[in-house]
Amino acid sequence: MVRRAAGDTRPTGTGRGWRPRWSIPGLGSVRGVNIDPSASPTVYPSGDDTSMAAPAPPELTAAAVPAQASIHPPADTVATATVPRQAPPVDPGPPRHREPAPSAAPSVPAAGVREPAPTAGPAQTGSLLAVTAPESDTDSPADGAPGGTAGGGPAAGAGGPLGVAHRVGLWLVALWVRLRDRARRSPLAARVGGRLPLVLIAAAVLVGGVLRFATTSHLWLDESLTVEIAHRPVGGLLSALRHDGAPPLYYLLLHVWIKMFGDGDVAVRSLSGVLSLGTLPLAWAAGARVGTLAAAYGNGDEATPRRVARATLLLFACSPYAIRYGSETRMYSMVVLLVLAFGLALVRSLDRSSPWRLALLTLATAALVYTHYWTFLLIFTVAAFLLLQSRRRPRYRRPALRAFAAMAASAVLFAPWMPSFLFQMLHTGTPWAPRVQAQVLLDTVFDWAGPQSTGALLGLVLLGGALIGLTGRPSGRELVVKPSGRMPGRYLAAVWLAPLTLAYVVNMFGGSAYAERYTGISLPACLMLAALGVSILPSKRWRSGVLIVASLAGLVGGYQLARTERTQASEIAAEIAKQARPGDVVAFCPDQLGPAVYRALTRLGETDLREVAYADSTGPALVDWVDYAARMQQANSDEFARSLNTLAGPDHAIFLVGADGYRFLEGSCSLVSEQLGVRRDRSVLVNKKPLYEGAWLERFTTLR
Repeated sequence: MVRRAAGDTRPTGTGRGWRPRWSIPGLGSVRGVNIDPSASPTVYPSGDDTSMAAPAPPELTAAAVPAQASIHPPADTVATATVPRQAPPVDPGPPRHREPAPSAAPSVPAAGVREPAPTAGPAQTGSLLAVTAPESDTDSPADGAPGGTAGGGPAAGAGGPLGVAHRVGLWLVALWVRLRDRARRSPLAARVGGRLPLVLIAAAVLVGGVLRFATTSHLWLDESLTVEIAHRPVGGLLSALRHDGAPPLYYLLLHVWIKMFGDGDVAVRSLSGVLSLGTLPLAWAAGARVGTLAAAYGNGDEATPRRVARATLLLFACSPYAIRYGSETRMYSMVVLLVLAFGLALVRSLDRSSPWRLALLTLATAALVYTHYWTFLLIFTVAAFLLLQSRRRPRYRRPALRAFAAMAASAVLFAPWMPSFLFQMLHTGTPWAPRVQAQVLLDTVFDWAGPQSTGALLGLVLLGGALIGLTGRPSGRELVVKPSGRMPGRYLAAVWLAPLTLAYVVNMFGGSAYAERYTGISLPACLMLAALGVSILPSKRWRSGVLIVASLAGLVGGYQLARTERTQASEIAAEIAKQARPGDVVAFCPDQLGPAVYRALTRLGETDLREVAYADSTGPALVDWVDYAARMQQANSDEFARSLNTLAGPDHAIFLVGADGYRFLEGSCSLVSEQLGVRRDRSVLVNKKPLYEGAWLERFTTLR
């Protein structure tokens, strides 16, 4: 029993409304644990620091009490509890003050009696408490008195700066804890808290969707070429594609889109934005399917499909690659959309080989090859996988062979385009692309992740998540790693890496380009594998934290890409329109600078200028990729300069749009500038900037 000391007039009851002055509501009575090497740990209550305590007043000592009893020291006390040193510290969470039951009310020993605190053994843990209290409930005279603190000095008292700051800090903490507890107990908080993850996901998806339409850049070479080809009648469109090297499906779709919404920059880019938004529901469905397979193979639980679906949706919505090419008038967003549709059609046909499902798989395969030729690499990978499964797993032989046959049937649909395809393979290709190194397979992931400032972080998240998704399996609070890989991670890793490896081999030995924008065929598999890895992390905090980091990094990187100017075409066109006269000559060297500037000049109404391109007779609106490398190597810069002088004559100026560094041209454009400067005065109107498509503009006056 604990008895109240003589002269202590504080109430001993714990009735309704009573609260010790030193206790902070919602914060608890224990502030910290100090470990002394020579003694057991000492626990201090949430009051003033012991270094700021008042001079030793009469003390009360509490003996051992039953484990179910609660002891509450009076105001301004310093409570110590002895616990065994071998017990590790345990964080009990935010403790709350509880008033003791009437049966547990402590008694007080006689005044002046001081009993030493017994040493706690293992059986006494948590049942010993030594209490020291001042005589009265009022502040001690030493509080705030100069020199009245134990080692604190004048500034440490309640009236000094440190004492005031200490009390203000405690008050703010108490206020925060009280507001937090009140918010947690409110019905509104319970409703909002349960929906908060969905609200955050919806916000991230909304921001990512807006960024797909937020670019301010003008159309660069590839976009201008695409719009120029799609503008033509269907017959002229198909003929122009023979010289461009691309399949026709996206161009035909853009042709219809332009007829409906016009050919402005925002209008033509919005098609890609809409296609990119269309990938999001498919990403959700594909992620849920991956989670279902993981749970079926024992690599997840019943909540895994929902988690993987949400993570996949977030990664797609916030992907810098998806944002970048969702705001560009090219077919790459359509490729990602069709890859997801192809994957879902394939899985459904393997589940049940009905005629409708197989027909859908055939259409999805044909749509892929009619959109971009790199999709052949993905189709070959999947076809090889189906044949391998049909041999290794006899029970899956029939559905695998039926799916393979459905994919092969797409060749019938591709047959009408086969002559143009063969002509393109023999004469166009990608002569502008250099050979790449093997590390490009790793660099591709960081290219998907956006600019270097945020791409490094997101790239590490994608690689780490993919590694966990490939090898990990949750087991309670741990991850069990299997280096050889688990299902369905091995399938996703194969669909991610095998097409890129084939592309690298073709680049090394066949001369075809390996470009980051072409790699969208493997992006869905990588993102789904990373989403699977994040979703099977045992800790909810880790799962949420990783997804938040990935989403923020992706949105920041996507914003930077969406707001980055890609070409100087508009700046150059504006300067030409300001200084040129009807009949002046505008020359483009190389010819790849022509389409973007030509489009910008046309939209400014400058149609009375004579525009020519270096070693390209088709004019500046298009680039003729047929036998491009041979034509560029045979071109002569001196002859081109002489032809420009002849075309301009003595009365008209020449505007040269040029840039060096293009493959097969080296310094040819600088030589053209030097040759023109021999007989004409040269002035630089626009300097080249370090943009994706930078160029300079020079003006050469009439003949001397």
